[in-house]
Amino acid sequence: MPRFLPVGKGVKGPAGFLLAAIPALGAVLTGLAITGTLVGRMARDHPLATYGAFGLAVLAIFAGALAAFALRNGSTAEMAAVYSGLGLVVASLLFGVYAGVQTWGDRAQPSITLTPKAGKTVAVTVRGNGLRSSDHIVVEVEQLVRAPADTGRLTWKPGQPLYGASLGPDGDGRIQYTVEIPIPAGDYDDLGARAWVGDEPRPCYARGNTTGCVRVHVPRPRERPQLAVSWETFVRAPRLLVHLAAKNLPQRPPRWMTLRVYGIAADRTRRTLAEWELAPSADGEFDRRLPVVVGHAFTDVCVVASTSTSEPECPAPADDGTVWSQLAVPVV
Repeated sequence: MPRFLPVGKGVKGPAGFLLAAIPALGAVLTGLAITGTLVGRMARDHPLATYGAFGLAVLAIFAGALAAFALRNGSTAEMAAVYSGLGLVVASLLFGVYAGVQTWGDRAQPSITLTPKAGKTVAVTVRGNGLRSSDHIVVEVEQLVRAPADTGRLTWKPGQPLYGASLGPDGDGRIQYTVEIPIPAGDYDDLGARAWVGDEPRPCYARGNTTGCVRVHVPRPRERPQLAVSWETFVRAPRLLVHLAAKNLPQRPPRWMTLRVYGIAADRTRRTLAEWELAPSADGEFDRRLPVVVGHAFTDVCVVASTSTSEPECPAPADDGTVWSQLAVPVV
């Protein structure tokens, strides 16, 4: 079966020539590689030119049918219909070639995804296609912090950069790249990533024409201080071992850890045996082991740790940032 139906077969004169030009239009577009897949992209990305090409081709068919079957052979009206139809064919071809060439030259926006992984890492995947050999996709991953905008409303602002790369396409103009990066500790709960081609656009959390961007929430709940105390009784004087730990302590403003150990005598009077003001690490973590010699002058000890106050009581009232423990002094 032939690829194109012989629409003008058996029709003589100028009208037959016009009808025969319709399959020729399809042959030209096919020769330019404007096939089904490309037509779909043309209709999506350049709808006016695409609809114009096919609409004018339909009008050209009607003009050919009118000249062939409705008008007298050799009449002025037939010639006008034929010339009009040929003009429509040429215009359809021009619109189709324009839409096809523009579609070939379209540069797809890059896409980027962030996937949190176990072990405090995040996977960054970048995809792009339709790139020229000289194009590069620039990738940036950064911390996001909440900050007031000019209008006074809270918005996302870029913080410390965590990763950057410039990626080139393969021989088919495509990029597919994945990398895992560690998530550093800090006083933030969101990560932002963006990828773009060409000049750096505005932050992708607003708008950008050739920018792919994504924001992912990395929940890092603050941990209340963890306090554990135990006795060493194999020494002459009872000695208290204090283990104090916490994670994800805020850094803005910085939080200090206040630790106090009180000795309580039999008459319920108390004396401060030890006191510390301790700072967390740069990662917002805290893990200390401290020994305290108590002796035999006290019947009980009370240990309190707090990130919310520098003057904690022991026993302490209910407080999200304060923990305490009271123990009897062992008889050695």
